[in-house]
Formats: sequence, C-alpha cells, structure tokens
Amino acid sequence: MADSLIISIVLFISALIHGLLGFAFALTALPLIALVLSMKEAVPLMALYSLVVNIFMLLLLKEKKIFKIPLCFFLALFVGILLGIRGFLVASEFMLRFILFLAILFFIIWEIYKMKRDNQTNYKTEIEEELFKHPYALGSAFIAGLLAGLLNTPGPPLIILLFHFKLNKNIFKATLQFILAFSAFSAVLNHLMVGNITLPILKLYFFNLPLVLIGLLLGQRLYSHLSNRVYYYLVNLMLFISGILLLLKSHH
Repeated sequence: MADSLIISIVLFISALIHGLLGFAFALTALPLIALVLSMKEAVPLMALYSLVVNIFMLLLLKEKKIFKIPLCFFLALFVGILLGIRGFLVASEFMLRFILFLAILFFIIWEIYKMKRDNQTNYKTEIEEELFKHPYALGSAFIAGLLAGLLNTPGPPLIILLFHFKLNKNIFKATLQFILAFSAFSAVLNHLMVGNITLPILKLYFFNLPLVLIGLLLGQRLYSHLSNRVYYYLVNLMLFISGILLLLKSHH
C-alpha cells in the first residue's frame, strides 16, 4: 500500500513538472520509481507514460509550426535509438551519465553567464528547417537517440540543441514534445517486441494515468504565467537537477 502511494505521488509531481517545463517526466520519476520497483518494471512503465505525456502535451499546446522539422532529423534520432538499444548490454552506464552530467553542468554555467550579459534576447517564433538539417542538429539528434536506447534519457541533448536555437518558449516546448513523443514511441515499440510490457505493468499504468493527466493540466496552467526569461531559468535549474538524478539513478 505504501509503495503504491509513493508511486502515485512521484508520478503526479513528475507530471506537474513536465506540464510546467515540457520535459523531465522520466528523468524525475524513474530514479524514484526504481527505489520501489525493479528497473525491468520501472523502465517500460516510464516509456508508456512518456508516450502519453508527450502526446497529451502536444494536444494541449496546439502548435502546428513544429511539423516543419525535417525527416532527416528524426532519422538521425531513430538510428541513435537502434544503436543505443543494441549497445545497452556492453556500455558503461555510469560513465555515460557522468559525461552527460558534466556536459549539462558546463552548458548551464555558460547559458546563465550569457543570459546575464544579454538581457535583450530575441526568441524565434518560427521553426527554421535548415537549422535542423545542420550537422550540429543531426549529431544532437543521434546522441539523444543513443541516450534514449542506453539510458532512457533523450531529453538533455535535445534541450541543449533547442536552447542553441533560442526558440520562443511555446515553440520550444511544443518542439520538444514532438521529438520526445517520437522517441517514446520507438522505446515502447521496442519494449513490446521483447516482452517487457507485462500485465502488472499495464495495470499500474492505467491505475495512475488519471493522476498523471491532472498533473500535466495543472503544470500547463502554471506555465501560461511564465515569461520567456523565467521559463529558461527554470529549465536550466531542472537540467541541473536532471544531471544529478542521472548520477544517482540505480544501475540496470
């Protein structure tokens, strides 16, 4: 009973954070859920929730400009996912987390310094297709896919990429949901193919789904009151927390 209550509370808070920031559901929930469930149960459960969370947020945001993202970007992401899944058994998970944490920390320090020096940042309100075709963008997509397969954490490289593009917070959030939904769909498909999604996991998923959706709605309500600058500072903070959680997350 206590374990079920812990799982429900963690999922609700993680959904609220995701509704507010547009990411961090799995990064926030997985390390805590894994303290109650085994990783073999927690990871496919998070994949299921990640899929519905990102699709639900896309429907709430109603942002059509994101469909300008070129197919080659998603192809690079998909290739990374396939390689990540196949390399999972031989990779050093801790080393990958540590490197990712250092990259996140370096980026946050750099971003805060730059934002303090430039208080007149002009945020883009349109998706520029050519930006997503750049080798830097395709490389980021591949790394995100690789991390999705290896660690179930595709978010940080994608967030860093979108930070670099300086998108308006609405475009930023909707774009991230679109890309993460694709990543989650690929992960769920893989878990289904190998039989990781069992009946007990599905029961737990459906039992807590209403709480997750309520958390998303509440987070989205709070999000509407944020300015671009406050939103980006909150994302920086959550990136740092995500990096810490990556280091603390239990080994598979």
